[in-house]
Amino acid sequence: MGFTGLIMAGGKGSRLGLAVEKPLLRVGERPMVAHVIDALKRCPSIRKVCVAVSPHTPGTKAYALSFDAVSVIETPGLDYHSDMRYAIKAIGEGRFVVVSADLPLLKPRTIECVVNAYRARRKPSLAAIAPLRSFQEMGLSPTCTIEVGRRKYVPCGINVIDGKAIDMPYIDESYFVVDDPAACINVNNLLELSVAEKMINYRTDKPSC
Repeated sequence: MGFTGLIMAGGKGSRLGLAVEKPLLRVGERPMVAHVIDALKRCPSIRKVCVAVSPHTPGTKAYALSFDAVSVIETPGLDYHSDMRYAIKAIGEGRFVVVSADLPLLKPRTIECVVNAYRARRKPSLAAIAPLRSFQEMGLSPTCTIEVGRRKYVPCGINVIDGKAIDMPYIDESYFVVDDPAACINVNNLLELSVAEKMINYRTDKPSC
């Protein structure tokens, strides 16, 4: 059975301070959400793609519906995790690759590596992470970090979860260290936008895990 690619595209994007809806912010002449949709659609493991929008992103809803074989689900727009839970329960049982809409450098091979790691770990949930030092080397200072094995990592905005576990009070989770941190740049501020713009034309999709 394949996975459902669930794109979380309901955030306000207030940190960017721009008039445009965050998922529609252009990077490399295309909206960020378009890059994420394309990456998921090119993954052999993804059987369908769904974009989760909210009252904060009506333009994103209309734009997502313009893509072939892409569905849209409307969430309350409370917060990322609440809306993710709402969307997964609404879609139904299955396995989900949940990604943020603000990952314009996301690559199909990165998604496939994460999915393969999920299959191998045999836990209901997996989170992709990248070393903090890799982001610092790109001139970025992520505000959200976690410590794993006494080393600091940055959550990449890519998670895999079994829909059956979504209401569990505790979900057993494993971590997978992504080998290409550039693919996991979340555009939350103008500096991250600038770095993503500079790197967008240098993406490669060479097989690697």
